[in-house]
Amino acid sequence: MAARLEALVHGNRAMMADVSHQLRTPLAALRLRLDLLSQDSDEATVSELAGAQDEIVRLSRLVDGLLAVARAESVVVEPVDISVNEVVHDRAAAWRPVAEERDVGLATRCAGQVVARLGEGHLEQILDNLLANALEAVPAGGHVRVSAAPSGQGIRVSVADNGPGMSSQQQEAAFRRFASTTPGGAGLGLAIVHRLVTSNGGAAALSDTPGGGLTVVLDLPGHAPERPRRPAAATPERVDSLPFPNRP
Repeated sequence: MAARLEALVHGNRAMMADVSHQLRTPLAALRLRLDLLSQDSDEATVSELAGAQDEIVRLSRLVDGLLAVARAESVVVEPVDISVNEVVHDRAAAWRPVAEERDVGLATRCAGQVVARLGEGHLEQILDNLLANALEAVPAGGHVRVSAAPSGQGIRVSVADNGPGMSSQQQEAAFRRFASTTPGGAGLGLAIVHRLVTSNGGAAALSDTPGGGLTVVLDLPGHAPERPRRPAAATPERVDSLPFPNRP
């Protein structure tokens, strides 16, 4: 029964990945055809075509999210040492133009050299989803901060914003698929984050940012220091038994 259940789950994930992948091509072709139609159409038709284009963009985002979820759920984790501070600074630099365009401050804070044990490329994908969500939610004039520091035996990474935040009920459901507080959102970003974090042996949680907003806290496994080898036990010297001298 366990083998049948495992095969069923694997089959469902594979089917979701295949369907998502196959849908990307016709959606791209449909978008191209609408672009061509809008070039020779009147103003009213162009407006309707623009609305259809927006729906195609939304469907494409949903398909990409489903494909990412399927890949995340079928991932086989082979942890490697990841320089967390380097990844944090790199992803922040990649998203800073988006933040500047929306008049949102994006800052990072890392406590020196921080190393975690994760699947290669997973932390980049996690931060991309979190930063995309935060920058989408925070209004102009707001800010987003990414921080990383050692915590116990692991590494704690947090992404905090001062946006509208979530209610306690929304926070409880946020890591489920299709749970979105943004109109038109797919509700898959946090589901992907949760799956990637937990598959690496970590944990993810949501909380309120002091003063308002949402904070995502990730507890990731840290780099395990090598244990010093114990010195080999000294071999006792062999002492040959000697006969006791004859007593007088």
